[in-house]
Amino acid sequence: MYASATMSKQEPLLLNDFYIDPIGYQVKMGKTEIDLTVKEFELLYLFVSKKGMVVRREEILRTISPSGQPSKNGAINVEICRLRKKIESDPHRPKRLVAVRGIGYRLK
Repeated sequence: MYASATMSKQEPLLLNDFYIDPIGYQVKMGKTEIDLTVKEFELLYLFVSKKGMVVRREEILRTISPSGQPSKNGAINVEICRLRKKIESDPHRPKRLVAVRGIGYRLK
């Protein structure tokens, strides 16, 4: 399995109402457990570990694409869209995972 550099410490993270356990691959939003794919999990872990900072598209691409496997920028949009469907009340008007035009994304 591909292990992202951001998950190397294997420490649970807490940000606002997100709780992420990298050892058990569990995510809770409040008291609700969220079922995520491995890529979605690693992306959310990356965003939470950055605590509100902008994550550049290049870093997102490295997270969703195992080393040695080329991927396209469109893959970022697909994975962000899938993640938003699971963490946003209205994925078409995101309030948690927002785009920073021309740079990347930030988890508020």
